[in-house]
Amino acid sequence: MDLLDYVFHLFTEKGTAFAGVLYGAGPTGYRLALVIPASPDQLAPFQVPLTISPQPVPCLTVEQATGRLGLLFLFFIDAAQGRASVLYHRYDGHYGLITPAS
Repeated sequence: MDLLDYVFHLFTEKGTAFAGVLYGAGPTGYRLALVIPASPDQLAPFQVPLTISPQPVPCLTVEQATGRLGLLFLFFIDAAQGRASVLYHRYDGHYGLITPAS
């Protein structure tokens, strides 16, 4: 993430098979949010120190997510698709929407 200058990375976590987002935050420098919170022993082995969010991801429409978008991005379940998504501010001032590959 750091080498590519990414603010977040959306991926499928191997141990749980849940969609997740890794982003810079917390006392370790990285935080992991999963669509369904999991404990560290449920995750695939990892080496980067991170904290794990205990909060479930909200289920929202894209319009609702746009209204709740904070500074950089919002990880949510798209109510219309039933899939994890990330809405983010693009460098050009517009919004971007990313969904995991099927």
